[in-house]
Amino acid sequence: INRAKGTDWKAPLWQALTDAGLTLAWVPEALGGSDAGLTEGFEVIDVAGRFAAPVPLVETLLAGWLLSQGGIASPGGPMTVAPGRPSDTIGLNASGKLSGRARGIPFAQDCEHIAVLASGAEGASIALVETKNCRVTPGANPAGDALNEVLFADTPAVEWRPAPARFDRTAMLLMGGVARSVQIASALGAVLRMSVAYANDRVAF
Repeated sequence: INRAKGTDWKAPLWQALTDAGLTLAWVPEALGGSDAGLTEGFEVIDVAGRFAAPVPLVETLLAGWLLSQGGIASPGGPMTVAPGRPSDTIGLNASGKLSGRARGIPFAQDCEHIAVLASGAEGASIALVETKNCRVTPGANPAGDALNEVLFADTPAVEWRPAPARFDRTAMLLMGGVARSVQIASALGAVLRMSVAYANDRVAF
């Protein structure tokens, strides 16, 4: 992948992950997923971090988990989640249209759908949105992966449902924080193992 000049490798990689049932591991079978437990899902994230998989696997896992909280079936293809920061708020009106801004959304420009936790007059709601109906600002993180600002301006939701009782933005952000922490810790472990192997194998003279 590091030597690849294009991105043609992404499609077969994503297809392999999908065929293995890993992308929707946290989605119940009734909603089209693999119905894996939290532990199994975090094990998938651990492997993704170990190999620095440059595809939105973790984001799709989280999006599927969020949508399932509202009983919404996950669409095919990669997804991401919004909002990603405590200061960002996305509103949902009675007609199912979203307004607001979400910054630092991983892989937004590469995903066809976004799972959104929105707020409204009736409380928190979970919505599925098509990315093409949002305004996505191009951007990238230091690794070159897409990191975008997403603007919702009367953006219609494909489907939306009330969030479960006692489920709020803090619960979603904590879940995302744990997932990213597992990914980072796994990547750091891989770097440590490579560093130790290099130190043991290197011959100076």
